[in-house]
Amino acid sequence: MGDVPVNLFNANESSELVQRATWSLVWLAITTFGLDIWSQWSSWPGDALLAPALVGVGILGLGWLWLRQERSSLAGHFAMAASVLAVLAGQGANIAARNFYTTDSAAFNDVATRLFLHGHNPYSSSMAPADALLHPAANFWTYLLGGGHVTQVSYPAGSFIFQSALHSLGVHHLTTDWLDLGSWIIAAVALYAFLDKPLRWIAPLLLLANAYMWTFANGGTDALWVPFLVVAVWRWDRFAAFNSSGIERWISPVALGVACSIKQSPWFCLPFLLLGVALEARAHQTGGLRTPLRYGLLTLGTFGLVNSPFIIWGPRAWLDGVLLPLRRPLVPDGQGLIALALHGFVRGVDLRLLWVAGVVALGALLLAMILWYPTMKRAWLFLLPLVLFIPGRSISNYLLNFFPAAILAGLSVTSVGAQARVTMPAWVRRLLGTAPWIATVLLATLALSRAPLSITVGPVQTSNNYHVFTSIQLTVHNNTTQNATPHFMVALGGSHPSGFWDATLSQGVFPLAPGASATVTITPTRWTWAPNRADYWLVDAFTSTPQTLSTSQLQRWPLGPLQ
Repeated sequence: MGDVPVNLFNANESSELVQRATWSLVWLAITTFGLDIWSQWSSWPGDALLAPALVGVGILGLGWLWLRQERSSLAGHFAMAASVLAVLAGQGANIAARNFYTTDSAAFNDVATRLFLHGHNPYSSSMAPADALLHPAANFWTYLLGGGHVTQVSYPAGSFIFQSALHSLGVHHLTTDWLDLGSWIIAAVALYAFLDKPLRWIAPLLLLANAYMWTFANGGTDALWVPFLVVAVWRWDRFAAFNSSGIERWISPVALGVACSIKQSPWFCLPFLLLGVALEARAHQTGGLRTPLRYGLLTLGTFGLVNSPFIIWGPRAWLDGVLLPLRRPLVPDGQGLIALALHGFVRGVDLRLLWVAGVVALGALLLAMILWYPTMKRAWLFLLPLVLFIPGRSISNYLLNFFPAAILAGLSVTSVGAQARVTMPAWVRRLLGTAPWIATVLLATLALSRAPLSITVGPVQTSNNYHVFTSIQLTVHNNTTQNATPHFMVALGGSHPSGFWDATLSQGVFPLAPGASATVTITPTRWTWAPNRADYWLVDAFTSTPQTLSTSQLQRWPLGPLQ
Protein backbone atom coordinates (compact mmCIF):
# COMPACT_ATOMS: atom_id res chain seq x y z
CA MET A 1 0.00 0.00 0.00
CA GLY A 2 1.14 3.54 -0.69
CA ASP A 3 1.94 6.01 2.03
CA VAL A 4 -1.06 7.75 3.51
CA PRO A 5 -0.58 11.58 3.62
CA VAL A 6 -0.63 12.90 7.14
CA ASN A 7 -1.84 16.41 8.03
CA LEU A 8 0.89 17.53 10.43
CA PHE A 9 -0.89 20.71 11.51
CA ASN A 10 -4.37 21.48 12.64
CA ALA A 11 -6.20 24.58 11.43
CA ASN A 12 -4.96 26.79 14.27
CA GLU A 13 -1.36 25.70 13.79
CA SER A 14 -1.59 26.29 10.02
CA SER A 15 -2.98 29.79 10.59
CA GLU A 16 -0.16 30.52 13.05
CA LEU A 17 2.47 29.36 10.55
CA VAL A 18 0.94 31.50 7.80
CA GLN A 19 1.13 34.52 10.10
CA ARG A 20 4.76 33.83 10.93
CA ALA A 21 5.55 33.38 7.23
CA THR A 22 3.95 36.68 6.23
CA TRP A 23 5.68 38.62 9.00
CA SER A 24 8.93 36.92 7.94
CA LEU A 25 8.59 38.75 4.62
CA VAL A 26 8.46 42.05 6.52
CA TRP A 27 11.65 41.30 8.44
CA LEU A 28 13.30 40.13 5.22
CA ALA A 29 12.33 43.45 3.58
CA ILE A 30 13.90 45.36 6.50
CA THR A 31 17.07 43.29 6.13
CA THR A 32 17.33 43.82 2.36
CA PHE A 33 16.66 47.53 2.83
CA GLY A 34 19.71 47.67 5.07
CA LEU A 35 21.72 45.80 2.45
CA ASP A 36 20.57 48.18 -0.27
CA ILE A 37 21.68 51.35 1.52
CA TRP A 38 25.06 49.86 2.43
CA SER A 39 26.61 51.36 -0.71
CA GLN A 40 25.08 54.82 -0.15
CA TRP A 41 27.34 55.87 2.73
CA SER A 42 29.13 58.43 0.53
CA SER A 43 25.88 60.41 0.28
CA TRP A 44 25.34 60.31 4.03
CA PRO A 45 27.99 58.86 6.38
CA GLY A 46 25.21 57.85 8.76
CA ASP A 47 24.36 55.03 6.35
CA ALA A 48 27.56 53.35 7.52
CA LEU A 49 25.78 52.85 10.86
CA LEU A 50 22.21 52.52 9.64
CA ALA A 51 22.92 49.73 7.11
CA PRO A 52 24.38 47.17 9.53
CA ALA A 53 21.88 48.23 12.20
CA LEU A 54 18.94 47.43 9.93
CA VAL A 55 20.50 44.15 8.81
CA GLY A 56 21.03 43.17 12.43
CA VAL A 57 17.54 44.22 13.44
CA GLY A 58 16.09 42.26 10.53
CA ILE A 59 17.94 39.10 11.50
CA LEU A 60 17.01 39.47 15.17
CA GLY A 61 13.39 40.15 14.20
CA LEU A 62 13.25 36.95 12.17
CA GLY A 63 14.73 34.98 15.04
CA TRP A 64 12.36 36.54 17.58
CA LEU A 65 9.42 35.77 15.32
CA TRP A 66 10.21 32.05 15.14
CA LEU A 67 11.59 31.53 18.65
CA ARG A 68 8.52 32.77 20.49
CA GLN A 69 5.87 30.20 21.31
CA GLU A 70 3.09 32.69 20.63
CA ARG A 71 3.05 35.85 18.59
CA SER A 72 2.17 39.11 20.29
CA SER A 73 0.99 42.50 19.09
CA LEU A 74 4.25 43.93 20.39
CA ALA A 75 6.20 42.06 17.70
CA GLY A 76 4.03 43.61 14.97
CA HIS A 77 4.38 47.09 16.48
CA PHE A 78 8.15 46.65 16.60
CA ALA A 79 8.28 45.54 12.95
CA MET A 80 6.16 48.51 11.88
CA ALA A 81 8.34 50.93 13.86
CA ALA A 82 11.50 49.43 12.36
CA SER A 83 10.04 49.83 8.86
CA VAL A 84 9.15 53.47 9.50
CA LEU A 85 12.64 54.17 10.86
CA ALA A 86 14.26 52.44 7.88
CA VAL A 87 12.28 54.42 5.32
CA LEU A 88 12.56 57.74 7.13
CA ALA A 89 16.30 57.47 7.71
CA GLY A 90 17.22 55.86 4.40
CA GLN A 91 15.12 57.96 2.06
CA GLY A 92 15.45 61.05 4.24
CA ALA A 93 19.20 60.86 3.80
CA ASN A 94 18.74 60.76 0.02
CA ILE A 95 16.54 63.86 0.11
CA ALA A 96 18.98 65.71 2.36
CA ALA A 97 21.89 64.87 0.03
CA ARG A 98 20.04 65.83 -3.16
CA ASN A 99 19.84 69.42 -4.43
CA PHE A 100 17.24 69.07 -7.18
CA TYR A 101 13.75 67.70 -7.65
CA THR A 102 13.19 64.81 -10.03
CA THR A 103 9.69 65.77 -11.28
CA ASP A 104 8.29 69.07 -12.45
CA SER A 105 5.17 68.55 -10.29
CA ALA A 106 7.35 68.51 -7.14
CA ALA A 107 9.19 71.64 -8.28
CA PHE A 108 5.92 73.39 -9.16
CA ASN A 109 4.49 72.61 -5.71
CA ASP A 110 7.60 74.14 -4.13
CA VAL A 111 7.35 77.30 -6.23
CA ALA A 112 3.59 77.58 -5.65
CA THR A 113 4.13 77.25 -1.89
CA ARG A 114 6.68 80.07 -1.82
CA LEU A 115 4.47 82.31 -3.97
CA PHE A 116 1.46 81.67 -1.73
CA LEU A 117 3.41 82.41 1.46
CA HIS A 118 4.60 85.69 -0.08
CA GLY A 119 1.05 86.78 -0.92
CA HIS A 120 1.00 85.91 -4.63
CA ASN A 121 -1.66 83.83 -6.38
CA PRO A 122 0.15 80.70 -7.65
CA TYR A 123 -2.50 80.14 -10.35
CA SER A 124 -1.86 83.49 -12.03
CA SER A 125 1.94 83.26 -11.63
CA SER A 126 4.47 81.59 -13.88
CA MET A 127 6.22 78.44 -12.70
CA ALA A 128 9.40 79.48 -14.53
CA PRO A 129 11.42 79.52 -11.23
CA ALA A 130 11.01 75.72 -11.20
CA ASP A 131 13.75 75.64 -13.85
CA ALA A 132 16.34 76.23 -11.12
CA LEU A 133 14.97 73.33 -9.05
CA LEU A 134 15.40 70.70 -11.81
CA HIS A 135 18.65 69.45 -13.35
CA PRO A 136 18.55 69.42 -16.29
CA ALA A 137 15.07 70.92 -16.43
CA ALA A 138 14.33 69.74 -19.99
CA ASN A 139 14.39 66.13 -18.79
CA PHE A 140 11.53 66.70 -16.38
CA TRP A 141 9.03 69.04 -18.04
CA THR A 142 5.51 67.94 -18.89
CA TYR A 143 5.28 68.69 -22.61
CA LEU A 144 2.24 69.89 -24.57
CA LEU A 145 0.98 68.44 -27.84
CA GLY A 146 1.09 71.89 -29.40
CA GLY A 147 4.73 72.43 -28.45
CA GLY A 148 6.34 73.83 -25.33
CA HIS A 149 5.69 72.59 -21.81
CA VAL A 150 3.47 73.25 -18.82
CA THR A 151 4.44 76.48 -17.03
CA GLN A 152 1.56 76.93 -14.58
CA VAL A 153 0.04 75.20 -11.57
CA SER A 154 -2.15 72.40 -12.89
CA TYR A 155 -3.43 70.80 -9.67
CA PRO A 156 -6.03 71.81 -7.07
CA ALA A 157 -4.87 74.02 -4.21
CA GLY A 158 -4.35 71.23 -1.69
CA SER A 159 -1.19 70.30 -3.59
CA PHE A 160 0.58 73.26 -2.01
CA ILE A 161 -1.66 74.35 0.90
CA PHE A 162 -0.46 71.49 3.12
CA GLN A 163 3.10 72.10 2.04
CA SER A 164 2.83 75.71 3.18
CA ALA A 165 2.49 74.56 6.79
CA LEU A 166 5.67 72.45 6.56
CA HIS A 167 7.53 75.30 4.86
CA SER A 168 6.42 77.71 7.60
CA LEU A 169 7.93 75.34 10.17
CA GLY A 170 11.34 75.90 8.59
CA VAL A 171 11.66 72.96 6.19
CA HIS A 172 12.96 74.76 3.10
CA HIS A 173 15.17 72.15 1.43
CA LEU A 174 13.16 70.09 -1.09
CA THR A 175 10.04 70.63 1.01
CA THR A 176 7.83 68.73 -1.43
CA ASP A 177 9.86 65.53 -1.12
CA TRP A 178 9.88 65.69 2.68
CA LEU A 179 6.11 66.18 2.73
CA ASP A 180 5.53 63.32 0.30
CA LEU A 181 7.78 60.96 2.24
CA GLY A 182 5.97 61.85 5.46
CA SER A 183 2.59 61.38 3.77
CA TRP A 184 3.54 57.88 2.62
CA ILE A 185 4.64 56.94 6.13
CA ILE A 186 1.34 58.29 7.52
CA ALA A 187 -0.59 56.28 4.91
CA ALA A 188 1.23 53.09 5.91
CA VAL A 189 0.67 53.73 9.62
CA ALA A 190 -3.04 54.33 8.92
CA LEU A 191 -3.19 51.03 7.04
CA TYR A 192 -1.55 49.29 9.99
CA ALA A 193 -4.08 50.80 12.40
CA PHE A 194 -7.15 50.06 10.24
CA LEU A 195 -6.32 46.50 9.19
CA ASP A 196 -7.32 43.54 11.32
CA LYS A 197 -4.41 42.14 13.33
CA PRO A 198 -3.84 39.03 11.16
CA LEU A 199 -3.42 41.29 8.12
CA ARG A 200 -1.32 44.11 9.55
CA TRP A 201 1.85 42.76 7.91
CA ILE A 202 0.54 44.29 4.65
CA ALA A 203 1.26 47.81 5.92
CA PRO A 204 5.03 47.56 6.59
CA LEU A 205 5.53 45.42 3.50
CA LEU A 206 3.87 48.10 1.34
CA LEU A 207 5.79 50.84 3.14
CA LEU A 208 9.08 49.18 2.19
CA ALA A 209 8.05 48.39 -1.40
CA ASN A 210 10.45 50.20 -3.71
CA ALA A 211 7.71 51.13 -6.19
CA TYR A 212 6.19 53.36 -3.50
CA MET A 213 9.01 54.17 -1.08
CA TRP A 214 11.50 55.37 -3.70
CA THR A 215 8.90 57.12 -5.85
CA PHE A 216 7.30 59.01 -2.97
CA ALA A 217 10.70 60.23 -1.74
CA ASN A 218 11.77 61.32 -5.23
CA GLY A 219 9.11 63.61 -6.67
CA GLY A 220 6.05 61.36 -6.46
CA THR A 221 3.52 63.99 -5.37
CA ASP A 222 0.63 61.49 -5.35
CA ALA A 223 1.84 60.52 -1.89
CA LEU A 224 0.01 63.51 -0.42
CA TRP A 225 -3.45 62.24 -1.38
CA VAL A 226 -2.84 58.56 -0.61
CA PRO A 227 -3.46 58.76 3.18
CA PHE A 228 -6.68 60.72 2.64
CA LEU A 229 -7.97 58.17 0.12
CA VAL A 230 -7.03 55.37 2.54
CA VAL A 231 -9.25 57.01 5.16
CA ALA A 232 -12.00 57.71 2.60
CA VAL A 233 -12.42 54.06 1.60
CA TRP A 234 -12.01 52.56 5.06
CA ARG A 235 -15.48 51.15 5.84
CA TRP A 236 -17.00 53.54 3.29
CA ASP A 237 -20.13 51.38 3.09
CA ARG A 238 -21.04 52.26 6.69
CA PHE A 239 -22.00 55.76 5.55
CA ALA A 240 -25.37 54.44 4.40
CA ALA A 241 -25.96 52.06 7.31
CA PHE A 242 -28.68 53.07 9.75
CA ASN A 243 -26.58 51.96 12.74
CA SER A 244 -23.32 53.68 11.78
CA SER A 245 -21.46 55.67 14.43
CA GLY A 246 -20.88 59.42 14.32
CA ILE A 247 -17.49 59.37 12.62
CA GLU A 248 -18.64 56.91 9.95
CA ARG A 249 -21.37 59.37 8.97
CA TRP A 250 -18.90 61.94 7.68
CA ILE A 251 -15.26 60.71 7.63
CA SER A 252 -15.38 59.06 4.18
CA PRO A 253 -16.72 62.00 2.11
CA VAL A 254 -14.63 64.55 4.01
CA ALA A 255 -11.41 62.56 3.49
CA LEU A 256 -12.33 62.05 -0.17
CA GLY A 257 -12.92 65.79 -0.55
CA VAL A 258 -9.44 66.49 0.82
CA ALA A 259 -7.88 63.88 -1.52
CA CYS A 260 -9.70 65.44 -4.49
CA SER A 261 -8.46 68.89 -3.46
CA ILE A 262 -4.85 67.73 -3.90
CA LYS A 263 -4.86 66.08 -7.34
CA GLN A 264 -7.30 65.03 -10.03
CA SER A 265 -6.65 61.27 -9.79
CA PRO A 266 -8.96 60.71 -6.77
CA TRP A 267 -11.79 62.37 -8.73
CA PHE A 268 -12.29 59.02 -10.49
CA CYS A 269 -13.28 57.43 -7.18
CA LEU A 270 -16.22 59.78 -6.58
CA PRO A 271 -18.74 58.26 -9.05
CA PHE A 272 -18.05 54.75 -7.72
CA LEU A 273 -18.46 55.79 -4.11
CA LEU A 274 -21.64 57.74 -4.87
CA LEU A 275 -23.04 54.73 -6.71
CA GLY A 276 -21.94 52.37 -3.95
CA VAL A 277 -23.50 54.54 -1.23
CA ALA A 278 -26.74 54.68 -3.25
CA LEU A 279 -26.81 50.87 -3.57
CA GLU A 280 -26.05 50.50 0.14
CA ALA A 281 -28.88 52.90 0.99
CA ARG A 282 -31.17 50.83 -1.22
CA ALA A 283 -30.10 47.63 0.55
CA HIS A 284 -30.52 49.11 4.03
CA GLN A 285 -33.60 51.11 3.03
CA THR A 286 -32.06 54.23 4.58
CA GLY A 287 -32.58 57.60 2.96
CA GLY A 288 -32.90 56.66 -0.72
CA LEU A 289 -31.26 59.24 -2.98
CA ARG A 290 -30.77 61.62 -0.06
CA THR A 291 -27.88 59.46 1.21
CA PRO A 292 -25.62 59.67 -1.88
CA LEU A 293 -26.62 63.32 -2.27
CA ARG A 294 -25.41 64.05 1.26
CA TYR A 295 -22.19 62.12 0.54
CA GLY A 296 -21.61 64.17 -2.61
CA LEU A 297 -22.32 67.49 -0.89
CA LEU A 298 -19.90 66.71 1.95
CA THR A 299 -17.21 65.79 -0.60
CA LEU A 300 -17.85 68.89 -2.69
CA GLY A 301 -18.00 71.10 0.39
CA THR A 302 -14.63 69.88 1.64
CA PHE A 303 -13.10 70.33 -1.82
CA GLY A 304 -14.55 73.84 -1.96
CA LEU A 305 -13.29 74.73 1.52
CA VAL A 306 -9.70 74.02 0.46
CA ASN A 307 -9.96 75.68 -2.95
CA SER A 308 -12.45 78.52 -2.37
CA PRO A 309 -9.81 81.18 -1.47
CA PHE A 310 -8.17 80.67 -4.86
CA ILE A 311 -11.48 80.44 -6.70
CA ILE A 312 -12.39 83.84 -5.23
CA TRP A 313 -8.86 85.20 -5.74
CA GLY A 314 -8.81 84.39 -9.46
CA PRO A 315 -11.62 82.12 -10.72
CA ARG A 316 -10.43 82.01 -14.34
CA ALA A 317 -6.82 81.33 -13.40
CA TRP A 318 -7.83 78.59 -10.95
CA LEU A 319 -10.14 76.90 -13.48
CA ASP A 320 -7.53 77.11 -16.24
CA GLY A 321 -4.95 75.47 -13.99
CA VAL A 322 -7.12 72.68 -12.59
CA LEU A 323 -8.52 71.81 -16.03
CA LEU A 324 -5.25 72.27 -17.92
CA PRO A 325 -5.02 68.63 -19.10
CA LEU A 326 -8.38 69.08 -20.88
CA ARG A 327 -7.72 72.62 -22.06
CA ARG A 328 -4.16 72.06 -23.34
CA PRO A 329 -3.60 68.36 -24.11
CA LEU A 330 -0.33 66.84 -22.90
CA VAL A 331 2.04 64.64 -24.88
CA PRO A 332 1.27 60.93 -24.44
CA ASP A 333 3.42 59.08 -21.96
CA GLY A 334 3.24 56.01 -19.77
CA GLN A 335 3.09 52.26 -19.45
CA GLY A 336 -0.48 51.67 -20.66
CA LEU A 337 -1.77 51.04 -24.18
CA ILE A 338 0.08 54.14 -25.39
CA ALA A 339 3.37 52.26 -24.98
CA LEU A 340 2.49 50.33 -28.15
CA ALA A 341 2.82 53.58 -30.10
CA LEU A 342 5.56 55.22 -28.05
CA HIS A 343 7.86 52.24 -28.56
CA GLY A 344 7.10 51.66 -32.23
CA PHE A 345 4.98 48.51 -32.04
CA VAL A 346 2.31 50.46 -33.93
CA ARG A 347 3.10 53.53 -36.00
CA GLY A 348 0.63 56.00 -34.55
CA VAL A 349 -2.45 56.72 -32.49
CA ASP A 350 -5.49 58.98 -32.54
CA LEU A 351 -5.29 60.31 -28.97
CA ARG A 352 -8.82 61.68 -28.85
CA LEU A 353 -10.28 58.31 -29.84
CA LEU A 354 -8.15 56.60 -27.20
CA TRP A 355 -9.50 59.08 -24.65
CA VAL A 356 -13.07 58.20 -25.69
CA ALA A 357 -12.23 54.51 -25.21
CA GLY A 358 -11.16 55.34 -21.65
CA VAL A 359 -14.47 57.12 -20.98
CA VAL A 360 -16.39 54.11 -22.28
CA ALA A 361 -14.31 51.85 -20.00
CA LEU A 362 -15.23 54.08 -17.05
CA GLY A 363 -18.90 53.69 -17.95
CA ALA A 364 -18.42 49.92 -18.28
CA LEU A 365 -17.00 49.68 -14.75
CA LEU A 366 -19.81 51.79 -13.31
CA LEU A 367 -22.35 49.59 -15.08
CA ALA A 368 -20.60 46.49 -13.72
CA MET A 369 -20.88 48.04 -10.25
CA ILE A 370 -24.65 48.08 -10.68
CA LEU A 371 -24.99 44.67 -12.32
CA TRP A 372 -22.66 42.73 -10.01
CA TYR A 373 -22.58 44.89 -6.89
CA PRO A 374 -21.99 42.16 -4.27
CA THR A 375 -18.76 41.24 -6.09
CA MET A 376 -17.75 44.67 -7.39
CA LYS A 377 -18.11 46.21 -3.94
CA ARG A 378 -14.71 44.80 -2.97
CA ALA A 379 -13.12 44.83 -6.44
CA TRP A 380 -13.92 48.21 -8.03
CA LEU A 381 -10.89 50.10 -6.75
CA PHE A 382 -8.54 47.35 -7.95
CA LEU A 383 -10.13 47.65 -11.43
CA LEU A 384 -10.20 51.45 -11.60
CA PRO A 385 -6.62 51.69 -13.02
CA LEU A 386 -7.96 49.96 -16.17
CA VAL A 387 -9.67 53.25 -17.02
CA LEU A 388 -6.34 55.08 -16.73
CA PHE A 389 -4.46 52.31 -18.57
CA ILE A 390 -6.26 53.15 -21.83
CA PRO A 391 -5.79 56.91 -22.58
CA GLY A 392 -2.62 58.58 -23.84
CA ARG A 393 -1.42 59.58 -20.36
CA SER A 394 -1.09 56.34 -18.39
CA ILE A 395 2.04 56.87 -16.34
CA SER A 396 2.91 54.46 -13.56
CA ASN A 397 1.52 56.46 -10.63
CA TYR A 398 -1.96 56.35 -12.23
CA LEU A 399 -1.74 52.57 -12.33
CA LEU A 400 -0.14 51.80 -8.95
CA ASN A 401 -1.09 54.43 -6.42
CA PHE A 402 -4.70 53.35 -5.84
CA PHE A 403 -3.54 49.98 -4.51
CA PRO A 404 -2.92 50.91 -0.83
CA ALA A 405 -6.48 52.26 -0.59
CA ALA A 406 -7.86 49.38 -2.67
CA ILE A 407 -6.48 46.71 -0.37
CA LEU A 408 -7.97 48.43 2.69
CA ALA A 409 -11.31 48.96 0.96
CA GLY A 410 -11.49 45.32 -0.08
CA LEU A 411 -10.70 44.12 3.44
CA SER A 412 -12.78 46.56 5.50
CA VAL A 413 -16.19 46.65 3.80
CA THR A 414 -18.91 44.22 4.79
CA SER A 415 -20.52 41.60 2.61
CA VAL A 416 -23.82 42.56 1.04
CA GLY A 417 -26.91 40.48 0.50
CA ALA A 418 -28.90 39.83 -2.64
CA GLN A 419 -31.16 42.80 -1.89
CA ALA A 420 -28.46 45.14 -3.24
CA ARG A 421 -28.36 43.31 -6.56
CA VAL A 422 -30.38 44.52 -9.55
CA THR A 423 -32.82 41.82 -10.61
CA MET A 424 -32.82 40.89 -14.31
CA PRO A 425 -32.41 37.82 -16.54
CA ALA A 426 -28.86 36.47 -16.61
CA TRP A 427 -28.54 36.88 -20.39
CA VAL A 428 -29.53 40.54 -20.17
CA ARG A 429 -26.99 41.10 -17.40
CA ARG A 430 -24.23 39.50 -19.47
CA LEU A 431 -25.20 41.47 -22.59
CA LEU A 432 -25.27 44.80 -20.74
CA GLY A 433 -22.00 44.04 -18.96
CA THR A 434 -20.13 42.85 -22.06
CA ALA A 435 -21.24 45.39 -24.69
CA PRO A 436 -19.31 48.43 -23.36
CA TRP A 437 -16.11 46.41 -23.04
CA ILE A 438 -16.43 45.29 -26.64
CA ALA A 439 -16.91 48.94 -27.59
CA THR A 440 -13.82 49.87 -25.57
CA VAL A 441 -11.67 47.30 -27.37
CA LEU A 442 -12.98 48.36 -30.78
CA LEU A 443 -12.36 52.06 -30.09
CA ALA A 444 -8.86 51.40 -28.76
CA THR A 445 -8.05 49.17 -31.74
CA LEU A 446 -9.32 51.81 -34.16
CA ALA A 447 -7.29 54.50 -32.38
CA LEU A 448 -4.11 52.45 -32.80
CA SER A 449 -4.82 51.11 -36.28
CA ARG A 450 -3.44 53.84 -38.53
CA ALA A 451 -0.52 56.26 -38.44
CA PRO A 452 -1.81 59.86 -38.80
CA LEU A 453 1.58 60.85 -40.27
CA SER A 454 4.08 58.69 -42.15
CA ILE A 455 7.64 59.49 -41.08
CA THR A 456 10.71 58.31 -42.97
CA VAL A 457 14.12 58.83 -41.38
CA GLY A 458 16.80 60.07 -43.77
CA PRO A 459 20.45 60.99 -43.23
CA VAL A 460 21.59 61.40 -39.61
CA GLN A 461 24.44 63.77 -38.75
CA THR A 462 26.59 63.20 -35.65
CA SER A 463 29.71 64.58 -33.98
CA ASN A 464 32.24 63.46 -31.36
CA ASN A 465 32.96 60.16 -33.11
CA TYR A 466 29.27 59.26 -33.58
CA HIS A 467 28.45 59.93 -29.92
CA VAL A 468 26.33 63.09 -30.32
CA PHE A 469 23.34 63.83 -32.58
CA THR A 470 23.55 67.09 -34.55
CA SER A 471 20.63 66.69 -37.02
CA ILE A 472 18.20 64.21 -38.57
CA GLN A 473 16.45 64.60 -41.93
CA LEU A 474 12.83 63.42 -42.15
CA THR A 475 10.19 63.00 -44.82
CA VAL A 476 6.69 63.52 -43.41
CA HIS A 477 3.38 62.68 -45.12
CA ASN A 478 -0.07 63.67 -43.79
CA ASN A 479 -2.51 60.73 -43.85
CA THR A 480 -5.36 62.60 -42.13
CA THR A 481 -8.15 64.75 -43.56
CA GLN A 482 -7.06 67.82 -41.56
CA ASN A 483 -4.16 70.24 -41.72
CA ALA A 484 -1.42 69.14 -39.32
CA THR A 485 1.56 70.93 -37.77
CA PRO A 486 3.86 68.31 -36.26
CA HIS A 487 6.30 68.82 -33.41
CA PHE A 488 9.16 66.34 -33.17
CA MET A 489 10.95 64.44 -30.43
CA VAL A 490 13.52 61.67 -30.67
CA ALA A 491 12.95 58.69 -28.37
CA LEU A 492 16.30 57.32 -27.25
CA GLY A 493 15.22 55.17 -24.33
CA GLY A 494 14.71 56.40 -20.79
CA SER A 495 11.52 56.94 -18.87
CA HIS A 496 10.51 60.47 -19.83
CA PRO A 497 10.19 62.58 -23.01
CA SER A 498 13.39 64.57 -23.47
CA GLY A 499 12.03 67.67 -25.22
CA PHE A 500 11.10 68.91 -28.67
CA TRP A 501 13.69 69.36 -31.41
CA ASP A 502 13.82 72.40 -33.68
CA ALA A 503 12.48 71.81 -37.20
CA THR A 504 13.61 73.48 -40.44
CA LEU A 505 11.65 72.86 -43.65
CA SER A 506 13.58 72.29 -46.86
CA GLN A 507 10.57 71.20 -48.94
CA GLY A 508 6.86 71.72 -48.32
CA VAL A 509 5.04 73.94 -45.83
CA PHE A 510 3.49 73.68 -42.36
CA PRO A 511 0.67 73.20 -41.61
CA LEU A 512 0.82 70.10 -43.74
CA ALA A 513 -2.30 69.80 -45.91
CA PRO A 514 -4.19 66.47 -46.16
CA GLY A 515 -2.21 64.13 -48.44
CA ALA A 516 0.78 66.50 -48.61
CA SER A 517 4.41 65.70 -47.83
CA ALA A 518 7.35 67.73 -46.55
CA THR A 519 11.06 67.29 -45.97
CA VAL A 520 12.29 68.63 -42.67
CA THR A 521 15.57 68.66 -40.77
CA ILE A 522 15.31 68.46 -36.98
CA THR A 523 18.08 69.54 -34.63
CA PRO A 524 18.31 69.08 -30.85
CA THR A 525 17.98 72.17 -28.69
CA ARG A 526 20.67 70.87 -26.32
CA TRP A 527 23.50 68.34 -26.22
CA THR A 528 21.95 64.95 -27.11
CA TRP A 529 23.84 61.69 -26.89
CA ALA A 530 23.37 59.17 -29.68
CA PRO A 531 22.21 55.66 -28.67
CA ASN A 532 24.59 52.92 -27.71
CA ARG A 533 25.59 50.72 -30.60
CA ALA A 534 22.83 48.22 -31.56
CA ASP A 535 20.21 50.06 -29.46
CA TYR A 536 16.84 50.98 -30.97
CA TRP A 537 15.47 54.51 -31.31
CA LEU A 538 12.73 56.33 -33.25
CA VAL A 539 11.29 59.74 -34.07
CA ASP A 540 7.97 60.90 -32.58
CA ALA A 541 5.70 63.47 -34.22
CA PHE A 542 2.91 65.11 -32.19
CA THR A 543 0.02 67.21 -33.49
CA SER A 544 -2.55 69.08 -31.42
CA THR A 545 -5.15 69.43 -34.22
CA PRO A 546 -5.95 66.62 -34.67
CA GLN A 547 -4.57 65.20 -31.41
CA THR A 548 -2.22 62.48 -32.63
CA LEU A 549 1.08 60.72 -32.15
CA SER A 550 2.98 59.22 -35.09
CA THR A 551 6.34 57.44 -35.06
CA SER A 552 8.97 56.44 -37.56
CA GLN A 553 9.96 52.84 -37.99
CA LEU A 554 12.27 51.57 -35.27
CA GLN A 555 15.87 52.51 -36.07
CA ARG A 556 18.84 50.44 -34.89
CA TRP A 557 21.98 52.48 -34.26
CA PRO A 558 24.96 50.87 -36.03
CA LEU A 559 27.71 53.26 -34.92
CA GLY A 560 29.87 53.88 -31.88
CA PRO A 561 31.45 51.40 -29.47
CA LEU A 562 29.63 48.44 -28.01
CA GLN A 563 28.59 48.97 -24.40
